[in-house]
Amino acid sequence: MAFIVALVLLTVAPQALAQADTADRTVGEVMEDIDKWKIPLLGIGTLLVLAILVAGGLLRPGGFEKAGLRDIGPLAWPVWLFAALIVLLAQSSAQGLIVGTGALDRLGGEDGLSGEQASIVIALAGLGFGALAGFGMLYILNKSAPEGGLRVSPVDLPLGMGCFVLAYPLVQLASIGAVAIYKSFEDGQSPDPIAHDVLARIHEQFATNTQDVWTWLTIAAAVIGAPIVEELIYRIFIQSALLKMLKSPWVSIIATSLIFTGMHRAVAGDGTPVPWHALIVLLVLGITMGVAYERTRRVGVPIAMHMCFNGLMVALTIMASDTPRTTEGAGERQGQRQSERVPAPRPDAQNPDPKYMERVP
Repeated sequence: MAFIVALVLLTVAPQALAQADTADRTVGEVMEDIDKWKIPLLGIGTLLVLAILVAGGLLRPGGFEKAGLRDIGPLAWPVWLFAALIVLLAQSSAQGLIVGTGALDRLGGEDGLSGEQASIVIALAGLGFGALAGFGMLYILNKSAPEGGLRVSPVDLPLGMGCFVLAYPLVQLASIGAVAIYKSFEDGQSPDPIAHDVLARIHEQFATNTQDVWTWLTIAAAVIGAPIVEELIYRIFIQSALLKMLKSPWVSIIATSLIFTGMHRAVAGDGTPVPWHALIVLLVLGITMGVAYERTRRVGVPIAMHMCFNGLMVALTIMASDTPRTTEGAGERQGQRQSERVPAPRPDAQNPDPKYMERVP
């Protein structure tokens, strides 16, 4: 396989570089050439990744076992599921605490917070509570399963970034394929390039005010907070529970990725589900993060990969913020978000106002 990849590189790369020569050419022309060669280059990257996986033995029968599995034996599968539940409960309890204590009123001052600002505060509090509970459970479980892959190390960040670079060709090819499938079902119509409501909000806000602190808080929640909480829930705790139950790394990775993808369809942003074509990308991303976690046995690796993916999506959204969206309903959502600032109400903490339920997934 390595010989085939090298042969393709020697054949295609020179032509791609020649086409991408920037001398006396406009940026638009260069971008068109890059787009023309995107699929071949991604295909080459995918072959390289597969070659690495084959050489490492992960794609061979029993590859994970030969490389060494995480030792989660000391803990039963309900314990892992309980840990995931604790994180979810901690995240959801932030709403009742923030609303019930009147923190929104104090933060808003005399003018009060808008509904969108209140939702950002609650999302950040939920992610903070969830991360605190998650790392607390890691500390407790690590006492019983010290070889269970529950430690966090500074090396996790660069290692996770490297794993994301390896996974990127697969994820990007999945995105191209998903768009092609969407077009085949929608008579050639392209999907909205911004497939998540949180990204849509960032796109709209950056188009009008790049200095808005609330926009940057939303970005922080999406790029830092959400990956930490989601990976603790899904890759660390649920995947470990399934691995304990099913005794198969690949089955547990795929099952966890399906759950991860399904939850993004069920709950996203202000309640608008992620479009079905984007779920294909999330599924592939989830599988790559699951493989990276089982192979490296490091908590921070899937978290760093998730941060890289979300960060890339946010960066692309910001770069496109000067381009108006033409998708039906986008303008209507923007008008709804630019509502007047009103004092935040004091709903019952046991039955909080639904408009404060918004989360950053």
